[in-house]
Amino acid sequence: MDYSVEKELIKIENLNFQIKDKKILRDVGNDRFPFVIHDLVFKNNTNCLGQVVAIVGRSGAGKSSLFRLLTGLVKPTSGKVLIPHASIPDKYKEVAEGEVGFVQQNYPLSRNQSVISMLTQACKMGKISKTDSTDLVKKYLNDWGLFNQRNQYTNQLSGGQRQRVAIIEQLLCSHHFMVFDEPFSGLDVGNIMEVKASFRKIADQDNINTIVFSTHDIDLAVEIADLIYVVGFEKNAQGEIIEGGTIVDCIDLKKLGLAWKPYCPEHKELSNRICEKMLLAG
Repeated sequence: MDYSVEKELIKIENLNFQIKDKKILRDVGNDRFPFVIHDLVFKNNTNCLGQVVAIVGRSGAGKSSLFRLLTGLVKPTSGKVLIPHASIPDKYKEVAEGEVGFVQQNYPLSRNQSVISMLTQACKMGKISKTDSTDLVKKYLNDWGLFNQRNQYTNQLSGGQRQRVAIIEQLLCSHHFMVFDEPFSGLDVGNIMEVKASFRKIADQDNINTIVFSTHDIDLAVEIADLIYVVGFEKNAQGEIIEGGTIVDCIDLKKLGLAWKPYCPEHKELSNRICEKMLLAG
């Protein structure tokens, strides 16, 4: 698919994060492995194609902390997470809480509000005018198959419905950027298909829409992502592990010709290579 790389949508610069004396993340977004997600403009294609970025790595490497930093929930010890300034063209600002949507594993929703009330509140948080919010909420409810559940409460929804409400909330609050922490964990085959369909729906709505997710299923990451970052640990000259996780590899499936294609033997080969890299990176 023919595309051009345009402006930067999210970038990390020399990020370090520690809690007291313990280094959690180190030198993320350096010259060797820049962490940059660009806007892509597709030529001769009228369909919107947002990006899907996977973060993979073994447990304890710092993926969850990286997500909290990406969404502005915590601040880095040093370095920056930058997104475009909303009102000043070609300027960037450090991310603040609420500017990047965060869909957590358990989809925490208000128990005391109906679906339509939660989504209306999300519009207020996203600074969408009252005039526009009514039509926008109705559109999202219809697009995501939730119109009949609009007056229901959290405990009346299925797991899949709760996830869709959580996604819409974040789209209304944070607009184009979405982070999912282990969205496929513990799901059966049917629910995995639902999450994959949700990703595709988000990406198809706007070419700026950007999904960043973590998973332990490397085959799944290779199947649906167009960019993969591997988080792990580096070793010093003596073979000792350096404290603090960092980016140890970046795989651009677009450049490899594997993005937006059905899973094939080349995907499996790449998956095996990523698994080997993760094992070497602790």
